[in-house]
Amino acid sequence: HTISVSAFLLCRSSDLAMEMDINSLLAHADEVYNKKYIEEVPMEGISPRIIKYVRQTAGILRVPTNYVFGEVTTLTGSAIGRKITIMDGAKKNRGNLYSAIVGGASDGKSPSINYAMKPLNRWENERFEKYFRQRHAAKQADEELPPYSDQLIVSNETIENLYRVINNVKTCTDGLLMHQDELLNFFGGNSKKYSDGNIISDFLTLFDSFSPLRVGRVTLEERINVPEPFLSILGGIQKKRVDELFLGQDHNGFFSRWQFWLGNPESALTVSHDEKIDQHWEELIERAVSPAFNLTVLRFENEKMLNEIDDGYRSIRDQLVDLGEDNLAETIMKQSYIIRRLAGIFHCMNALADGYNPNGIIKEETVEYAGKVVEHLFTNSCIIDRVMAQKRLLKITGKQAIIALDNCYGIKSQQMLSAALGGSPSQQYISRILKTLQKE
Repeated sequence: HTISVSAFLLCRSSDLAMEMDINSLLAHADEVYNKKYIEEVPMEGISPRIIKYVRQTAGILRVPTNYVFGEVTTLTGSAIGRKITIMDGAKKNRGNLYSAIVGGASDGKSPSINYAMKPLNRWENERFEKYFRQRHAAKQADEELPPYSDQLIVSNETIENLYRVINNVKTCTDGLLMHQDELLNFFGGNSKKYSDGNIISDFLTLFDSFSPLRVGRVTLEERINVPEPFLSILGGIQKKRVDELFLGQDHNGFFSRWQFWLGNPESALTVSHDEKIDQHWEELIERAVSPAFNLTVLRFENEKMLNEIDDGYRSIRDQLVDLGEDNLAETIMKQSYIIRRLAGIFHCMNALADGYNPNGIIKEETVEYAGKVVEHLFTNSCIIDRVMAQKRLLKITGKQAIIALDNCYGIKSQQMLSAALGGSPSQQYISRILKTLQKE
C-alpha cells in the first residue's frame, strides 16, 4: 500500500497522471485508520540542527517525532508571518497553517506543543510587558490607551476578542498564532454558539491570508476591516473526537484547510539533554521575529514544476470526485497552497537555522521535499476522513436521538419527537427521558 504521491506529482509527463492508483491510497487509509501509529514524516529536507531538536525533544518528552515536526513547522511559519510573500505568477501565499496534533488521550500532545512554544512564549511575554508599561503610562497621563499591536499568540479567547486582536495586529509584520491545547475548546464551543455560519466562513478567509477580513457584529465596538489578515492555528485533539471538529461543516472547505499530524511510535527516552540543541531552535525563532528579518518576496527557481504539480493534483481530484470522495477532492486541491507554503517555510527554516536571512529563491529540491511532506499529510487526511466516516456509521440510542433533536431543533412536543424518530420510541418513553433531562 505504499504510494509515492510526490514522485508521481514531480514527474514531467502529464500522461502519467492517470497511472496513479488512488484506490490503493484509499485502501491504505481504510486499513490503518483505526491503528495507533503511522510512519514517520520525512525530515531529510530540513536543517540537521532542527532534526536534532525534533529528535531530542521527542526523546525527552517520550512523544512521536511527528508531533514535534508539525509543531516546529507551524511555529516557524507563524513567526515569519507577513515578512514573507511566496509568489509564483499571480499566486500569492504566506506561511500560515492550520495544524491539528492528533493522537490518543494523554499521549503528550499538549506537553510537546508547550515545549516547542517556549521561545515564542518568551517573546510574547516580553512584548506584553512592554505594552503593559505603555498602557500604564497612557493611563497616568490620561491619554488614549494604545492597542496591543505586536501580539504573537492568542489563546482561549472569545470569537469577538479574536477579531479585535486580528484587527490590532494588522500592521505587525510578525504572524499571529492561535494556540489551543484542546481544539474543541474553541471550535466545539464558540463556532457552534452562533448559527449564522459566519464564524467558519471567516476562518476560511483567514487561511487564505490575502483575502480581506470584514466583520460587523453587534458585540463589536466597530466594524473590522483587515486587508491582509494572518492567522496560524496549532492545537491538539483526540483522534476519536476529531469528527466533532468538523460537525456540521461538510463540504464547505473547512476540513480541506487543516493539516493533521498523526503520531508515529514514541521515541526512545533521551537521558542526556543537550541545551545547545534547544538553543538552535530558540535562535531560529529569535531571528524570525527580529526586525533585522527584512520583508522578502520568495519566488521559485522552477515555476513550471509547480504548474505540473497542480495538474497532478487536478487529476487526483477528478478521480476522487468520480469515487464520491468529495472531502478528499477538496483537500487535494488545497495542497497546491500547502506545497507552496511548506516550501517557503522550509526555505526560511533552513536559512534561519544556519544563522542568516533567507534569499528570495526557493530551489527545486526544496519543492521536491515539500512534495514528500504533502504526500504524508494528504495520506493523514485520508486516514482522518475514514475515522470521521466510521463515526458517522455508529448507531445512536433512542435517548441520544431525543437529546439531539431537542438540543438542535428545540422540539418539545412528545408527539413531534416521536414522529421525527419515525414513530419509535413511544411517547411515554420520550416523556420519561425529557423529565429526566429537566431534572438534570
